[in-house]
Amino acid sequence: MSKKLVAFFSASGTTKKVAEMIAEEVKADLFEIEPKVPYTKTDLNWMDKKSRSSVEMSDKKYRPEIMKKEMDMSSYDEILLGFPKMEYSL
Repeated sequence: MSKKLVAFFSASGTTKKVAEMIAEEVKADLFEIEPKVPYTKTDLNWMDKKSRSSVEMSDKKYRPEIMKKEMDMSSYDEILLGFPKMEYSL
């Protein structure tokens, strides 16, 4: 049996809920990638062109600094990665 990991980044909590469901279904470990500065509701207001999420989406060079956590990913056979769709167009 292969060892699985679901790693995810969730700005509003939606991706986290889905990642938890997937991890439970496939019997995988869970790892949250967290921003150093958490997102606020104002940050996620995509209607405001100056909001944090709008700036991040329009400037592909800008990405939030993430908290450093120890994680040995080399012990996993399969890694599933989840992230908010706001970062990429569908």
